[in-house]
Amino acid sequence: MKTLRLAVAAALLPLTLACTASTWQVVPRPDVDAPIPPGHARVVVVREFGFVGGLREVRILDEGREIGVIGPSGYLVWDRVADRGVGRAIFSGYVLDGGEVENVFDMPREAGSTTWAVLRLRSGDRKPVAEAVSDKEGRELIASRDPAEVREPD
Repeated sequence: MKTLRLAVAAALLPLTLACTASTWQVVPRPDVDAPIPPGHARVVVVREFGFVGGLREVRILDEGREIGVIGPSGYLVWDRVADRGVGRAIFSGYVLDGGEVENVFDMPREAGSTTWAVLRLRSGDRKPVAEAVSDKEGRELIASRDPAEVREPD
């Protein structure tokens, strides 16, 4: 019986990986190291959980404006007017596991600054959370990830 379960799991793994969410955004994507336009701030959002939760889509909004979707191996980056604001991360869900979960995170307020936000699963209850990290940690996280594909808005 154990062998059968392993065989089924091995057969389904490629299908599961093929169904993971891709990373895309509908706003311009500046290079992380490019100069930030005057009066603007930069936001970089990285998703740090892969296989666990990998099938879930994580939609990012900036003050209600859709920015894009983060897949397990990508990141989003965009510039915004440097002003008080709230970002929202909406984790898709299924009825069996409680449905959709939403988190909020602060947007950068100072012109010329960059905010690095990382989406993680909290240990224990495995709830998704958004945390601010240092420039160094943020850069380490994106080094092994792909930037979002830029798409036309729907």
